[in-house]
Amino acid sequence: MDLASMGIGLISIPIVVALAVLWIASLVSIFRRSNAMSGLELIGWCALVLFAQFFGPLIWFFIGRSRYAAP
Repeated sequence: MDLASMGIGLISIPIVVALAVLWIASLVSIFRRSNAMSGLELIGWCALVLFAQFFGPLIWFFIGRSRYAAP
């Protein structure tokens, strides 16, 4: 194995873990506020987070989360 390829692998692991944590945290946050949403809003937010895997959670935390009251 080449040292350069090992370095890229070691750098990408924390990035992937951080993105997974952001993704899971946004889905948990959405489901905690699901009683304040309609069914279509819930599906839309989940779809945004799942398909726009970096920008979707950021949009939820900066824009969507403040629209719905916490339980």
